[in-house]
Amino acid sequence: MAVFGGAVRKGRWRVGRRTNAFACFGGVEIDLTEAVFQQQEIVINVTAIFGGVEIRVPENVTLRSAGTGVFGGFDVKTHEDPDPQAPIVLVTGFALFGGVEAKPKRGKLLKNLRDRVRRELGD
Repeated sequence: MAVFGGAVRKGRWRVGRRTNAFACFGGVEIDLTEAVFQQQEIVINVTAIFGGVEIRVPENVTLRSAGTGVFGGFDVKTHEDPDPQAPIVLVTGFALFGGVEAKPKRGKLLKNLRDRVRRELGD
């Protein structure tokens, strides 16, 4: 959450099934390039009011959008990874006089993706 300020979440951390990001006259940065995915599908629910939210994912993750911008931008560079076991990141929510941007970070890949997802799903 960022109100008249900023918030950053990056590095090695466990991503839950659902993550909320709220920016009001501030900015939030969520970097999933080194995150540990506990589920195959995660949802990031974003609310940006006169603020901005920036999301970065590894290149070998499927990225989808279900959000909208009202007098603002909701720019998610959707990407379908060819691996059916790849984690899925769904960005939902809205931007009101603000902006949301989500895209893959070039050169960043989840290593041992297939083994990691199977281990986490208990297969």
